[in-house]
Amino acid sequence: MSGETDRRWIPLPVDRDRRRALADAALAALPALLATALGVVPLLVLLVESVSPPVTLSNYADLGGSVYPAVMFRSLGIGVVVTLVCLAIAYPVTYWLAHRCPARYRLPVLVSFTLPLWLNYVVLNYTWVWILASEGVVNTVLTGLGVVDRPLDLLRTASGVGVGALELPGLSLGLGFVHIYLPYVLLTMYVSMERLDYRQVEAARDLGAGSLRVFLDVVVPETYAGAVAGALIVYARIAGAYATPQILAAPSEQMIAQIITTQFYDVLDYPFAAALSVAFLAVVLVGFGVGALSTDVRAELKRW
Repeated sequence: MSGETDRRWIPLPVDRDRRRALADAALAALPALLATALGVVPLLVLLVESVSPPVTLSNYADLGGSVYPAVMFRSLGIGVVVTLVCLAIAYPVTYWLAHRCPARYRLPVLVSFTLPLWLNYVVLNYTWVWILASEGVVNTVLTGLGVVDRPLDLLRTASGVGVGALELPGLSLGLGFVHIYLPYVLLTMYVSMERLDYRQVEAARDLGAGSLRVFLDVVVPETYAGAVAGALIVYARIAGAYATPQILAAPSEQMIAQIITTQFYDVLDYPFAAALSVAFLAVVLVGFGVGALSTDVRAELKRW
């Protein structure tokens, strides 16, 4: 009897490496499950809420009415425009930093460029209120020097430039977005620009290529993956931002996060707010998926 019981026991691993592997797996299981649950469960709750009550698609059908498509289109358009501005700034800055700046200054300069990452978004946005307000720094200087007779409307003023719902962000909204999200693009681009073989640039110049030709034929092909990865990282965050448009945007520049918040807290229409959130998330994920089709871009994204 005793012998049969002994044969049913599952022998414990005696090998030290196997025991260590099992211990590592057990140690990592709980935080991994917790992290997965924190990421997946809220999305499932949001999805279920968007098709209630009890089960209906009417909330999604209502998305096509009123101003919602225009607001979503404007939000995505502003995200694209600000991302392109960030890339236009990041390309020359990171090229200079990686290949022309003396090595001993690179780290302090890079840290100074990324200082906004260390500060709260609300604080950064209110910095621009202090700078651009009627009695702010810019207007005080301009009126003090006699450049203008009265303060300029620099804060919360729409640009009025655009086609249909796709309108360029106003001055204060654009500056706020670039100030906050440019450091992300700079960091991503700097990693790509550091790997650029500068001998190719010198060879192209020796063969008579001008700066524009060198940029298009050498720099862009070698660094496009970093540029696309940086764009994917920031454009959805810009399009879905809440604090910056709430503080710096004109009333006509409402973005999708403000509309969703209004549906949640003022209208108390939770199913419709959830449907808006899911629809916006789906649009963002489609754009992210298209951008991540490239193997080089996925490699850049893994570094984040």
